[in-house]
Amino acid sequence: MTTRKEIASNLVVILFGAVFLAYTTRYPLDTWESPGPAVFPLIVGAVLVFLGAGQLVRVLWKSRRKDHHHHHEKHRDGDQPARESILRNSGDGKALRMIVVFILYLLMMQWIGFFVSTFLFAIISSRLAEASDWGRPIALSAGVTVCCYLLFEVWLKLSFPRGVLF
Repeated sequence: MTTRKEIASNLVVILFGAVFLAYTTRYPLDTWESPGPAVFPLIVGAVLVFLGAGQLVRVLWKSRRKDHHHHHEKHRDGDQPARESILRNSGDGKALRMIVVFILYLLMMQWIGFFVSTFLFAIISSRLAEASDWGRPIALSAGVTVCCYLLFEVWLKLSFPRGVLF
């Protein structure tokens, strides 16, 4: 992956984290003894921003060291328009599809509920990550959904957006 793509992907991770942090403003945090529904998106957002920023710093540091050693070496694809680059590189198209699926996941959560949308998101994202069959993505989705339910609904007593399905 070129440095330009690494920088862009890390900025997208930071943006996703910022979206989760903005999402926390819609719900109360409450107290440590009785955490509110904003705790989960707050933790996810903070982790995404932290990890994205850490990776961004690493990439920039690596790029700076590489430039220092190679004295202004240019990348061949650095001046290509974004559309041509996405069409030429299948990995870029996959990343773009994953971003669209993630945005749809966030939007659909209010209508079909957190657990159903999380189940579907895990299946679709597994398939986009080129899972070889349907069994593993469905098992992963079921496991993630059950773990989220047990951890947040049963143990922490947090409420998630309820939709028409669950």
